[in-house]
Amino acid sequence: MTIWEYDVKEIRFSEWSKAKEDLNNLGVEGWELIKCSNEIDENGMTTAVFKRPVDYVDAAF
Repeated sequence: MTIWEYDVKEIRFSEWSKAKEDLNNLGVEGWELIKCSNEIDENGMTTAVFKRPVDYVDAAF
């Protein structure tokens, strides 16, 4: 059974190249985008939800 870790992060979304850079950096850290807000603030930021698998031995129950 896979145990997941979740996080909510702000990503730049005003320019596709910057959003892609942020998403690629998070992907390198093991994060997978699962949901992105439809709202972009005045700074070009949006809220996104990510998940990544947690090693079973490190998981706290």
